[in-house]
Amino acid sequence: MVTPCWQKIVRYCTSFVILTFACPAFASGQINCDIRKLELTQMQKARLRFIRMQYKRNHDTNLQHTANNKRKNEQLNQILMQPKFDEAEAKRYVLSHYMPRMQQDVEELKVQYDFLQVLNNQQRQNWINNCLR
Repeated sequence: MVTPCWQKIVRYCTSFVILTFACPAFASGQINCDIRKLELTQMQKARLRFIRMQYKRNHDTNLQHTANNKRKNEQLNQILMQPKFDEAEAKRYVLSHYMPRMQQDVEELKVQYDFLQVLNNQQRQNWINNCLR
């Protein structure tokens, strides 16, 4: 028998996976991305919870890294207020500004990949056919 606490955890993890993997599909009009339709086993649910915990830990770390907005704004102001545009400095700024976001995007793709690895062949095919078109 499933305890109420366990049910809350499963609902929470299911919601996370639905939001993480299905929102782009919902936005495009595809509404068949409900992870519950995959009929996951308890082992699969546990593995997804683990993936979600890892993602959350990494995401929290990324938020700390991107908390340097004040310093970035100062750098941007310095570039824009110079009498002559310094293209090299602008490129350094752009790289430092976008590299953390690129790393976040890569980590999100890794989570999606890990999610698909939890599924069996039939579940994976159903998910891909209904949600990743």
